[in-house]
Amino acid sequence: MKKSFLSLVALVIATISYAQSSMLATLSHEGEISTFYGALALRDAYNAAQSGDVITLSSGLFNSVDIEKAVTIRGAGMGIDATAQSEPTVLAGDFTINIPEEDTNRLTIEGIFHNSTIMLGNFKNGSFLKDKFKSLSSVNGSSYPNLTLIHCKVSESWNINPNSPISCVNSIIFNPDNSSSSIEFVNCVIKCSRRYPFNEFSNCSFKNCILDNSSAISEAFNSTNIVYNCVASGNALFNNISNTTNVYKTLEEVFKTYTGIYNDDENFVLTDEIKESIKGIDGTEVGIYGGNLPFSTT
Repeated sequence: MKKSFLSLVALVIATISYAQSSMLATLSHEGEISTFYGALALRDAYNAAQSGDVITLSSGLFNSVDIEKAVTIRGAGMGIDATAQSEPTVLAGDFTINIPEEDTNRLTIEGIFHNSTIMLGNFKNGSFLKDKFKSLSSVNGSSYPNLTLIHCKVSESWNINPNSPISCVNSIIFNPDNSSSSIEFVNCVIKCSRRYPFNEFSNCSFKNCILDNSSAISEAFNSTNIVYNCVASGNALFNNISNTTNVYKTLEEVFKTYTGIYNDDENFVLTDEIKESIKGIDGTEVGIYGGNLPFSTT
């Protein structure tokens, strides 16, 4: 009996040890590879990294780290991929991005799931690829020019500082705020509410997008915006827009399952009728599955 009990304890310890060691981060620096294990692996790899290095994370839950160097952080994905039999890379806890101006390397964050707040300070030429964020909040007076979001989800809010040229491509953005910037939205699904209305946008471009203002006040875009081949779920949004390529449809007419509430499992697939009847300027469907980069989590 005692021997069996000790064997069971050994098995449990081995299982826990394996689970901890299976979460790993690899750091690539000038052709040399270093490996770090456990929940603190991202922090350890980042502390050892120099600007321009690449940190690759396995699936699992990692403690986040403030980013002050322009590195590449590449995870296993923002969701479960049944085909590849992979699980997401999850970053736990709030963190800040603030990179010195003299750092000329590009910041890249790819394939991660984050369900807290990221504070966006100063950085330039950043890329967020296939990431799920809950809240992006900008530090007062910060600037992050030439930031690009591709195949990303922002589920709660994004407080955008002015004068930060940004491109959002085939992404889902909920409640972007203070958008008096040169922001380009291409083939996106954008949700605005009474607290974050579309009429606060200025000097922005919307192309082949689906605009959910079903729970927002009935105020129109101001005329400084360029909006074409877009679908809106509420009336009056296009009143000040000169072209006539935009249409109004209810959410029920546009989407198979989306009803206006964010859900990580929602895929924002269009109804067959909308796919056929409303096309983007390139002949593909409007929304996140159209254009040159149809949305995918993998």
